[in-house]
Amino acid sequence: MATQVLYISENRLKESTTINQNVDTELLIPNIKIAQDKYILTALGSKLDDHLQSLISAGTLDDAGNENFEKLVNTYIQPALVQWTLYESIIFLGFKFKNKDIMRKSSETGQPASLDDLKFLRNEIQNTAQWYTERLIDYLCHNNNLFPQYSQNTNEDVSPSRHNYFNGMNLELQPKRRINNITLDDFLPSNLK
Repeated sequence: MATQVLYISENRLKESTTINQNVDTELLIPNIKIAQDKYILTALGSKLDDHLQSLISAGTLDDAGNENFEKLVNTYIQPALVQWTLYESIIFLGFKFKNKDIMRKSSETGQPASLDDLKFLRNEIQNTAQWYTERLIDYLCHNNNLFPQYSQNTNEDVSPSRHNYFNGMNLELQPKRRINNITLDDFLPSNLK
């Protein structure tokens, strides 16, 4: 596909989040693209993503026979993408990248958020984005017969992920192995082994 089609518009993003209407489009569009590539493409897989973008480019997403694809985009993809775009945008909306420096924006009527505030806010937005992405993945898994492209990925295609939540660490108990390897079991009380 030559030109990437975005599943949400700047207006949809602003209407669905707390992003102010006066935020410039050029600050949001790159983050929509990043969020779409990082989170939506990995949920859909290359073939389904390409098919949806073709329907949107041709203006046929809402044609008869494409109701399932239209529902997928409007009900599942867009809410997830809105939240992931907000997640990707939140850090960069407070900064301006200049030729010689990166400047933190400020105003006369408010205080810039602290790093702890941004981390907290980003974590809450990530939780919401993951919830919507889980809905998207569940819908695709339970209705994969409606979307044949979902399982047609090969070779260098991005295959859809069926796992959404990532907490950074796997604490699953493993069988004991002794080859000079330290395992999590070495640190657990005996009643948890």
